[in-house]
Amino acid sequence: MDRIEFKAFFYAIGDYSRFRILDSLAERDLNVSEIVETTGIEQSNVSHHLHCLLNCGFVNVRREGKERIYAINPEVKETVNSITKHINSYKKEILSCNIANSAYITSVIR
Repeated sequence: MDRIEFKAFFYAIGDYSRFRILDSLAERDLNVSEIVETTGIEQSNVSHHLHCLLNCGFVNVRREGKERIYAINPEVKETVNSITKHINSYKKEILSCNIANSAYITSVIR
């Protein structure tokens, strides 16, 4: 693994909208309309994010009649579930981390 692969991975999975889509797909396979309903993200944005997630190998797609059904890659599902569990378990510590929060605030301001 090199730096570019590392950064690309975390760029893809680190986007909150993409993570919400992955989290929804960890529950069950969904079509675009169901992803929109579950996440509240606009359809055009869902399609954009799904394109990224497909290209990165985080999700798979299959056809059922005219519908495209999206499913999370099983290895990614484990990762998403672990991240969610960690965030929920260490919410207080994460929010009080001055280093992470300082870097986040600086990146938002830029």
